[in-house]
Amino acid sequence: MSDHDDTEHHDEPDGYDGEVTVRAGGGPGQTARAVLVARFDPLAGSVVWVGRVSAEFPPRTVLEITTPHGTGRAEVRERDVWGNSRLTGLGRPPFPVELLEVVGESGEA
Repeated sequence: MSDHDDTEHHDEPDGYDGEVTVRAGGGPGQTARAVLVARFDPLAGSVVWVGRVSAEFPPRTVLEITTPHGTGRAEVRERDVWGNSRLTGLGRPPFPVELLEVVGESGEA
């Protein structure tokens, strides 16, 4: 066992769990609950984010997800048996990610 603090090693993904506004195809927004997480993917060489929203959308629908921290785009990958839509992020996530802040604001995820 080690006595040092491992919290700076980014073992835990950054994320957001709460209410979001979801828009599909530029249409009206709807409120939904979302769980979103971001992590560094060494194979992709960048930060990736995924999650789910408590709203049903067909697969391949591109959504605009707005949190209190910002707005991001995601693509619906599938619907689960509980009616949630599982997402893969496109670009920078709509919530703070410590790793991206360290790299700098100019970097695109």
